[in-house]
Amino acid sequence: MAPIRLLKWAALLAAVLFLTSCSVLDAWRYPAPQGVYHTVSKGQTLYSISQAYGVKVRVLMRVNGLENPTQLRAGRHLWIPGVDRVKHVPPTVGYAKKKSQRKQRTASRKRKPTDKRVARKAFSKYLIWPVNGVITSRFGPRGRSTHEGLDIGASTGTPVFAAADGLVKFSGWGPTGYGRMVIIKHPNHLTTVYAHNSENLVKKGQKVTKGQIIAKVGATGRASGPHLHFEVRNDTHPKDPLLYLP
Repeated sequence: MAPIRLLKWAALLAAVLFLTSCSVLDAWRYPAPQGVYHTVSKGQTLYSISQAYGVKVRVLMRVNGLENPTQLRAGRHLWIPGVDRVKHVPPTVGYAKKKSQRKQRTASRKRKPTDKRVARKAFSKYLIWPVNGVITSRFGPRGRSTHEGLDIGASTGTPVFAAADGLVKFSGWGPTGYGRMVIIKHPNHLTTVYAHNSENLVKKGQKVTKGQIIAKVGATGRASGPHLHFEVRNDTHPKDPLLYLP
C-alpha cells in the first residue's frame, strides 16, 4: 500500500508544479496592460492629448469608449495605453488666447474707468438739479425716436435754476416742440438746455450763477403737462443728465 500512496502524492505534486509553471508562463506571455490615467483639464482636447502622449486619437476613443471627440469633458480620467507616466498637456492655442484676452479685458476694466464714471466724477459736483420735481421721463430711446433730455414734472410757475455758472446763449421760443427755452454755455464745452418754460427770466448774453432763477416751469410747446425738459450737451452731443447731476 505504501508504494501506491507514494505514487499518488508524486502525481499530485507533479500536477501542482505543472499548473504553477503554466500560470507563470501565461503571466510572462501576457503581462498586465501598461498605461496611465490622465485627468483632462480645461482647454485640453483629445487631439492635444494624443499629440502629447504619441497615441492615436482613434485608439484613445476606442479604449475609453468615446464615440465623438467632443464628448471629452474637463475632470474626466482618460486611460492612455502604452505609456509609463503622466505628461503635461498644454491647453490648445485658441483656448489659451481667449483666456489671455479675458484677463486683459478684466485688467483693462479695472485699470480704466468707464466714460460714465469719468463724467460722473468730473461733473457730479459741478451741476445742481435745475428744479424741484419728479422725473417723468429719462434720457434714451422713446418709441422710434430718442429722448435727448430729462423731463422733470413740477407745478406751473415752479422756479427753474441755472445748473452751473455760465453765459446765456439763447432765451426765447425754441425749435418745434420746445416752447420757451433757455440755453446756457458753461466751461469745459458743456451746455445746458431748459425748455417748456412758462416764462424766461434771463436774456441772451447775460451771465448767470449756479442756483440763479432763470425761468419758471410751464407747458409751452409740445408738452402733455407742466414740466421742465432739461438737456446736457457736450458741445453739440446730447448726454444723459443723470451722469452729471449729484
